[in-house]
Amino acid sequence: MNRRIAAATAALAVVALAPAGAVVANQTMADHVTVSGSAPSVTTPAGPSSPATGSGGSSSNGSSGNGSGNGNNGNSNDGNGLNPWSQAATSRISGTPVSSWPGVVMVDTVMQGGEGAGSGIVLTSNGIVLTNYHVVDGSTAIRVKAANGTTYTAKVLGFDQAHDIAVIKLEGASGLKTASLDTGKAVLGEKVTAVGQGGGQGTLYKTGGTVTDTNEQITASDGGTGASAEKLTGLVETNAQIVPGYSGGPLLNSDGQVIGIDTAASSTTPISGYAIPTSAALKIANQIESGSKSTAVHIGRRAALGVEISSQPGGTYGGGATGASVVGTTSGSAAAAAGITAGSTITAINGKQVASPTTLTGVLDTKYPGDKVSITWVDAQGQSHTATVTLGSSPEN
Repeated sequence: MNRRIAAATAALAVVALAPAGAVVANQTMADHVTVSGSAPSVTTPAGPSSPATGSGGSSSNGSSGNGSGNGNNGNSNDGNGLNPWSQAATSRISGTPVSSWPGVVMVDTVMQGGEGAGSGIVLTSNGIVLTNYHVVDGSTAIRVKAANGTTYTAKVLGFDQAHDIAVIKLEGASGLKTASLDTGKAVLGEKVTAVGQGGGQGTLYKTGGTVTDTNEQITASDGGTGASAEKLTGLVETNAQIVPGYSGGPLLNSDGQVIGIDTAASSTTPISGYAIPTSAALKIANQIESGSKSTAVHIGRRAALGVEISSQPGGTYGGGATGASVVGTTSGSAAAAAGITAGSTITAINGKQVASPTTLTGVLDTKYPGDKVSITWVDAQGQSHTATVTLGSSPEN
């Protein structure tokens, strides 16, 4: 959520706690973003709205996708409404269609109950691709179409949810044209071009503009609910008409070099777009490629508890306890093995009080398959239980 900022790709679920199985709200990371200070409100560019589930955290991005997802790591099931950006994707597409663009790929994802779409930047000829985390969050399958016309399956090597960066690997790729990168600081007023899968309809678009700020901060919330707000700082702002589907694509200078990764856009008119500087994104990407996990960077698959969590605070279930309300569990999961059932409320994890679903998500985001955690819950009859469980592997990214 994690943010995540308004993005231009697939939708993200506020509570991405579960692997496949829980119904997740179709909230995109590009839905509603507000720029701190006197800045205008922002919406991340997303394509058709797609649900993000997975064992991770909440985030709001603007990718394109539609459908509702579900997961067994603890996803929220508070609605199936499409992202405003998704609904307006077709009418809001701007720019000029291009048949292909060197070093730029189109990323399409399959989720539980929906699909998503975004873009990516080719870092190596053998298929290492940089994109936004919200583009792949909650996905169970990823397909990537390269500039050479070939479509590849891809896997997530790792991600930094807080900074909305992910690195994926195209299986069997070779000889791909890589993007030209500029790791210097963007210059106020310089001409730029944004490239991406506008609207998530399988076509690349380009749109021009100028850099209007080089150090912007925005706050994004999922689905316009204000929940799971995330901040991104140090962003490049542009008046290029970035819209849903551009997420993960490049913001290029006049020399065709990537100076940023398209990540968010305002819901105001005229549109303001936001990009993560290339230098910041590459620092994270290099860490992921090296396999060096940290508190921010997660390598490989998420861990799964195996519960479907309501997005609403506890109180309805579990004898009125406050925490994360369980709507259901996945057969064979850690939660099911412990005896957690629908109607229960998870009140603590590793001794930390679970005040809301996002608290549970936050802890699970730091865990890996095979890790052991202590879970305390109150069942539907009001009885308290505590058990140590071994987390499984989420089928969702």
